Amino acid sequence: MSLSGNASLADNVRNSISTLASHNDRSKSRTRDKDKSLEISHPIPSLNNGLIVSDEITGPPGRVEKPLTLLNLPPELQLMILRHLEFADIERLRRTCKYLRALANPATVRTIMGQSHLRNQLMGHCHACLARDDFRAGLLLGKKDDPRWPLNSKCIKCAMLSNDKRIRVGRKVMLASRVEVWVCRWCGEPVTEGAAAGNEQFHRPCYQYYNNILLLFFVLGCLQFSFGIVAPALAWKGWRYTPMVFGPTLTSFFLLWIVLILLIFRGNKVRTYHWTLFLELGILGCWIPPIYYLFKEIAAHPDEPVSKFTRATLAMFLLNATFRFINVLGNIVLYFGYEITKAYRPRAPLWRKIFNPLFASLIFWTYPQAMERRRNVSNSMDEDSTESVSSADSAV
Repeated sequence: MSLSGNASLADNVRNSISTLASHNDRSKSRTRDKDKSLEISHPIPSLNNGLIVSDEITGPPGRVEKPLTLLNLPPELQLMILRHLEFADIERLRRTCKYLRALANPATVRTIMGQSHLRNQLMGHCHACLARDDFRAGLLLGKKDDPRWPLNSKCIKCAMLSNDKRIRVGRKVMLASRVEVWVCRWCGEPVTEGAAAGNEQFHRPCYQYYNNILLLFFVLGCLQFSFGIVAPALAWKGWRYTPMVFGPTLTSFFLLWIVLILLIFRGNKVRTYHWTLFLELGILGCWIPPIYYLFKEIAAHPDEPVSKFTRATLAMFLLNATFRFINVLGNIVLYFGYEITKAYRPRAPLWRKIFNPLFASLIFWTYPQAMERRRNVSNSMDEDSTESVSSADSAV
């Protein structure tokens, strides 16, 4: 440290000692008054290899001195101890009592650590839990107009606990290291490391889970489409002259192709869940008359055995109606913009944690590509992050 730094440190030490001297005198006078009223005999010391061992530090006869603690040390020694502490330890020490908060005042800490080093320390710690990150890769950058600046960065864990509005799926967040990262579309946490190859909006394990869901969706989609073709074919073979059966099944067949075309060409930027919902409701309504007609025919002839062909056709009708009903529920969830990642927050509501598996299953069944849907954000970046960058750059 330079001569000017030593001079300023000496001035701060003298000021701290002068301000704390009166506090020590008052506390010692109160202690002395209490000790005068007590007549305490010396404790009997024990012998250990010829050495006198006692658990208490004794003074003159008739009184017992308090054991040495940090608060009982002279202010000079206390300040010397502060010089060997890290910033987080000094801040924790300041939060214990008023005396230590006055001792480790900002001016003293600034003189001990140095202006530039202290600022780097402040910007490299979380203001909530005081977690240290020298590379600042796990801290969210704060804004200069914050009263806590430059100690206003926040670690990702504390940001998730406090439901920080900057952490939103489909947006980027600015880290204290001046690096922009996406918020993972699967788990809802910033992708600070281990981004998936070819898709930086997912963690690598999260992207693997997402690909497995897409594969399952493709298999189930092929199954639904095949059932949607087989059922009208059975209706044409057995009930082509029955308008109540063949007409609705043929209509559902054409609507099925429209839904398929809409799923293929709508991409992940345009919201068409309301149109898909109307189409799925129409297909579901088309399967109700054929099912009703077959059940009515079976009930009208209870003595006659039901043929295997009729059973197979009825089973196909019921499967198609079930699939369409699930698709209707899934499109309703998608239409209202339900976000799966909000249930992974530490303080998520209980109802969201309970129903999230159900809603997630409906989304994955209906259209899992909704996880990749781009939201309308300018340059995919939060306005708060932009202000944070500009204020931080101006500060530097």
